[in-house]
Amino acid sequence: MAALQGGAHSSELLDQARKLLAAGKLAEAELVLDRAEKLAPSDPVILSLDAKVKGRLGEDGSAVALLQRVVQLIPKSAQAHVDLAIALADSGNLKGALAETGTGISIAPALAIAHLNRARILSDMNQDREARDEFALAVQLAPGNPDCYFYWSFGERAQGNFPKETELLRKVVKLQPRNVKAHIKLASSLLHQSRTAEAVAELRIALAIDPNSAQAIYKLSRALHSIDPEESKRLGDQFLRLKAKNSVVDQAKALANEAFHAFTVQNLRESARLFSEALETCGDCEIESTLHRNLGLTLCREGQIERGAEELRKALALNPEDRDAAKALEMIRAR
Repeated sequence: MAALQGGAHSSELLDQARKLLAAGKLAEAELVLDRAEKLAPSDPVILSLDAKVKGRLGEDGSAVALLQRVVQLIPKSAQAHVDLAIALADSGNLKGALAETGTGISIAPALAIAHLNRARILSDMNQDREARDEFALAVQLAPGNPDCYFYWSFGERAQGNFPKETELLRKVVKLQPRNVKAHIKLASSLLHQSRTAEAVAELRIALAIDPNSAQAIYKLSRALHSIDPEESKRLGDQFLRLKAKNSVVDQAKALANEAFHAFTVQNLRESARLFSEALETCGDCEIESTLHRNLGLTLCREGQIERGAEELRKALALNPEDRDAAKALEMIRAR
């Protein structure tokens, strides 16, 4: 009876983790999955999901270990071998990753994702001809998967085959019209072929999707230099303003470093003051979530638990992958 209760509890935790993931709360989902894994250490679904979350959080070694357990539990699952191959590749073990894709394909020869990942690994190993064959197979098996064309384009660019790169990236943007990165890469490919008008059109699309894309602004400014000097200058000024905003981030980082030093010598009040000042300087800059988390941890250490928890919640709202903030909040809830 106890085993049944444990299984039910682990399935409830699995459902909870899936809801957290659907909300983008990776760090909180990881904590829930770790608890579920302790209750059901032989459940391949829980282990696989925990591994994927850990991989997204940069814990490649932990992801590999979990997926190796999954493969031992369900050795005839092609997807399990592919998942392990991805984790191995992320950890830098390309030879092991290639072997796992081979096993996956031997189990399920028509599994497109296995051919796609084998192609990516072969490309990383500079085995270009074999990679191209695998990409072609993946496209044949899954013609509606934009990743097949997108990752194939990397290899063609590396070999200087810009017309083929352009062809592949056009398929990506057709399947994913709002893929800013693909539009910018397509523009770059067109510029290499002196197809400036087409490149400008792609960069305008990218900016319509993301008006603050520094890369698109810079490339468009350069492309328009001899065609429309006035617009080129306006875009160049916009790019400089974005760079100036980055200097604000540098100032906030300098204050944060001072705050961290104060924290290490147990001058908690000064640390909290400096982290608060860094937040004011930062505004909505790229390190805002980190500053909220560090201020929250400092306030908690100082004994201001409620204020600290509020800062930690702000950090998690901005960055759901912040494991330190998630763990600290869990400890506060358990008090």
